[in-house]
Amino acid sequence: MNMSIFAVNWLGLAGGIIWSVVLGMIWYSPRVFFPMWQKAEGITDEDMKNANPAKSMIFGLIANSFSVYVMGIVLNLTGVSSVLGGLAVSSLVSLGLITAAEINNGAFRMTKAVVFLIDGGYRLLMMAGAGILLSV
Repeated sequence: MNMSIFAVNWLGLAGGIIWSVVLGMIWYSPRVFFPMWQKAEGITDEDMKNANPAKSMIFGLIANSFSVYVMGIVLNLTGVSSVLGGLAVSSLVSLGLITAAEINNGAFRMTKAVVFLIDGGYRLLMMAGAGILLSV
């Protein structure tokens, strides 16, 4: 195990970032969960026309890249080097930290349960896939 905090599987990191983008494009597409998510969030088509999707996507890419990188560090520091281990640790971190934090914040914003399920499902699959890619 390499204990350097910067030591990650760089190919796995790139794969995890790409995975987060591809999964997000599918997950939040109009044919999958976007219509339910949009309705639950109370966002109108007019709101969408006035939004800056490039800005949102850039911030999302930066945040996901950082999450995948930190997951790589966690896997390295814990010595995980198997697909099953990467899946287990990344799923646990996703549920225990990311999804729990979103639920906590959303509870105070009165976020609808369907948003938790859609966003939490994305985060869980995104981090699970990244964990697998980082661990091989």
